[in-house]
Amino acid sequence: MNQMDINRRELMMLGGGTMGGMLLGGTASAATTTSSIDLDAPGVRARTRAKIMGSTAAEDVQTFMRIHIYAYRHEGNLIPLYTMNNLNIRRWNPQPDGSFKVQVFECGTLSKFDTEEPLDEWDNPITGERLKAHHFRGGPLNLTIAKDGSISTGAEATVKPEPLNFQFIDDSVYMLQASAFSYPNPFQPDEWPKESSGAKAYWDSHYIYMSKINAVADPDTAQAPAYVQLQNMTSWSPWLRMGQTPGRSWGRGFGKKIAGVEEMPAFARADIERRHPQIFDLDTWTELVDEWGDYKREHSPKSGA
Repeated sequence: MNQMDINRRELMMLGGGTMGGMLLGGTASAATTTSSIDLDAPGVRARTRAKIMGSTAAEDVQTFMRIHIYAYRHEGNLIPLYTMNNLNIRRWNPQPDGSFKVQVFECGTLSKFDTEEPLDEWDNPITGERLKAHHFRGGPLNLTIAKDGSISTGAEATVKPEPLNFQFIDDSVYMLQASAFSYPNPFQPDEWPKESSGAKAYWDSHYIYMSKINAVADPDTAQAPAYVQLQNMTSWSPWLRMGQTPGRSWGRGFGKKIAGVEEMPAFARADIERRHPQIFDLDTWTELVDEWGDYKREHSPKSGA
């Protein structure tokens, strides 16, 4: 079986994607390694996805990202808003039938745009309003990767992946995810006129995980080192108090899987430890935390507070 014989079947991070056995500009050694990933073999799709996203072993896997957030107004250029420091921890649990169950915990703290300076208050450049910065947390969310590589997510998830191809370029494999999702806005305009962007909220996310083919194909490797890139476009976050101002937020993220919090930038680690200490003690984090539930507990509808 050579690299052109690999079936283009469903395999994509977090969601029933297609695996493209396409080697673009690859060397002979990369081609040989690629062809050793036999996606038609039982369980290979699930293990490949797990190895790149997280791990095929029962362990916690951490990913750290910096995400630059901009405003898009449907005209003019993007407007820089702020930067998010995002820590995502997934608890991987391989199952006897070859599937994987995963719990996801996540938090984010905000910095002034493209700086290391923590953000406590923020001046909205569009409305001119000074706001208390909202530093979010969420989880545990649940997902299951079936033996065939398809995935199911809990009702609480706001990312619903769509199929995209895996791409092999030289000695690297790129695992892509695209998600387009809409849902009833938890902040309805009649009750939360400033926080609500409308009756429905929209969330589009595009992830790319990048790993070395040798690590992915190695049967003795539980998790492949991976870099991560993200672009997303979402309805205005409620805490921005943009109301029905035309436009959305656009984010560009970059990061990697890390071996532990000591690999995070020191400023980001310190801010996350200060604002979200619960992320470092997951055994006590048992109740579902909703990002916007936190906001609603701190604010009142229509009060402007």
